[in-house]
Amino acid sequence: MEITAYDKTPYDTERPAALLMGFLKAVGDGFHHLVVAASTNGATLSASVPFTNDGATSTVDPDDAHEAIFVLTLAAVTGGGAVIRTTVDQGSKVMGWKLTESHAKPLSASEILHAYCKDAETGEVIPPEEGVKYVAAPSLTV
Repeated sequence: MEITAYDKTPYDTERPAALLMGFLKAVGDGFHHLVVAASTNGATLSASVPFTNDGATSTVDPDDAHEAIFVLTLAAVTGGGAVIRTTVDQGSKVMGWKLTESHAKPLSASEILHAYCKDAETGEVIPPEEGVKYVAAPSLTV
């Protein structure tokens, strides 16, 4: 698949699509919420992808998937991040990846905790969310 900009320059989306599939396969059965973000010109563009895994099947809205592929294509150039929140019995668990040059570097549990416990605007430390377990992200298979 290619995305063509207004000047007709094609952008390869094969790797970003593979990353999206890697995120979907990185977690087990259940309800999950993926957020991917790319930073550019001091602003952040993000896409939100709720999805459900049941065995080898992932159910995701195609429009959400296309939006995520667009953001992942941009993140390949500008850098960004991805986070998956999984609903579990007593709350949720959160894992994340740093996106650079079309690769997703897994974050450790302490790195994702640090990212979630810092106010994005002020940089001040904030307490962790109650009922949330911050876990190390797995390496993606793409």
